[in-house]
Amino acid sequence: MTIDYVKYSPTGNVTLLVTSPVPREDHGTVAAALLERLGGEQVGYVEPPRDDRAAARLQMMGGEFCGNATMSLGALLTREAVAAHVVLEVSGSEGLVPCDIRRHGQGWVGTVKMPVPTAIRTVTLPRDGGMVTAPLVELPGIAHLILPMDGNLGEAQLRRRLPEWNAAIGADALGALLWDEAASAIDPLVCVPSAGTLVRENGCGSGSAAVGCWLARRSGHDVRADIRQPGGTIAVDARLRDGAFTSVSITGRVTLVEEGQVDI
Repeated sequence: MTIDYVKYSPTGNVTLLVTSPVPREDHGTVAAALLERLGGEQVGYVEPPRDDRAAARLQMMGGEFCGNATMSLGALLTREAVAAHVVLEVSGSEGLVPCDIRRHGQGWVGTVKMPVPTAIRTVTLPRDGGMVTAPLVELPGIAHLILPMDGNLGEAQLRRRLPEWNAAIGADALGALLWDEAASAIDPLVCVPSAGTLVRENGCGSGSAAVGCWLARRSGHDVRADIRQPGGTIAVDARLRDGAFTSVSITGRVTLVEEGQVDI
């Protein structure tokens, strides 16, 4: 099978966008092969939209939602424009997802309107030597645990525990965000069970949105914050009215890494 792809780096969260038609039942297998051959952290498939108001559909490798991949597709669709507004269908989101893109140097700056949380709750889960209690932010298509950076939860333990935790939580994808509040920084590890991946990500758009929403809910007012991560910074804007979220958006930078074809 010959695959056409474009590789982007949205805040270091290297994303392969497949522009060739690939049957849904082959998405997981093809994604694993592409990541092994080409490197990267995730794969999304560009498909025709079902809704004629959308410019395209982004179907992620495990059916999850991804803000960074959405931003990357926005850059792909508007690469010749100075600035543009596109509306997309994205797996994991029931509604259409607006994305604003503008040229910035050799890359782009993108803002994605994210789905609002379906729930923010506290969960208690087993860990080595006891239990851990943490906020869980549930977004359409993905959920995120916000864990203390200094909580003695190393990467090796998280890799062992995340699939078990996700089985209990039942999300399409589950992120573990090691959170350093003093530095406003996260270190994300994301498990996508249907794709068989567990990746330490350099940048996580939905994780950044999750932290912003949790901070807003905790404080009871709007939050605009820059969330640092290994690959750079993602800005989040979470707005509340009468305790309910009215909008959540993330803004980050996207660069083109390469494009080409590969036989798998």
